[in-house]
Amino acid sequence: MTIAQLPSIAECRLWHVDLDAAAASQAHECLSGDESARAARFVFERDRRRYVAAHVALRETLSTVTGSTACDLAFDIGAFGKPSLAAPSALRFNLSHSAGAGLIAIDDSDSATEIGVDVEVLRPLSYSAALAAEYFTAAEQQGLAATAPPDRDLAFLTCWTRKEACAKALGLGLSIDTRSFEVGVNLEAQDVDMVVGGRTETLRVHSFRHGLALVCAFAKVIVETTSKMIPTNALIEREFA
Repeated sequence: MTIAQLPSIAECRLWHVDLDAAAASQAHECLSGDESARAARFVFERDRRRYVAAHVALRETLSTVTGSTACDLAFDIGAFGKPSLAAPSALRFNLSHSAGAGLIAIDDSDSATEIGVDVEVLRPLSYSAALAAEYFTAAEQQGLAATAPPDRDLAFLTCWTRKEACAKALGLGLSIDTRSFEVGVNLEAQDVDMVVGGRTETLRVHSFRHGLALVCAFAKVIVETTSKMIPTNALIEREFA
């Protein structure tokens, strides 16, 4: 694998990881038991190798930022699977990977708040309308339908990655109804309100392209209020991969 730093967003540092580029590393020996067990469950060797490379890259990057060795890093896991450093720290991080691409975000600024990232490889999607009907708001579906066909796959993945990044920032994964908040289908940064646990969290979501093939999103919590009650949402039972 190779790790390349990208331009920062909102005081957060970003790195792209080429998961298919071979690189010698001892950090794979430091993966946790849970990480090693999950890697072992992959059916295809390529998927297992990419998963390991992504988590090794995260450890190596955190090691560089914190000054700790990769093997000394320990993580706590949230209720819906979001990891954080076990040692008390204001640092926030997040990892995403799609096919052979990984994306890492780290916020160790004085204004660090919860963050989330998501990346998808841009590709033809014959089923985007059906997925949009299930996971997008009415306005987002309309925006997607109004997009010219050559740009529709990009618009869909832009919306999808933005929703994922926001949900991951709050540590919710796919436990939240993605139709309960709007992120839009274009690349412009915008504020997003999400009602969780009886309070409204406001995030700023950013989208960007990396090269021609990657669609990326980054979200950061910026405001907390308690003005709204959380709606009853059905759990999403499957994940778009």
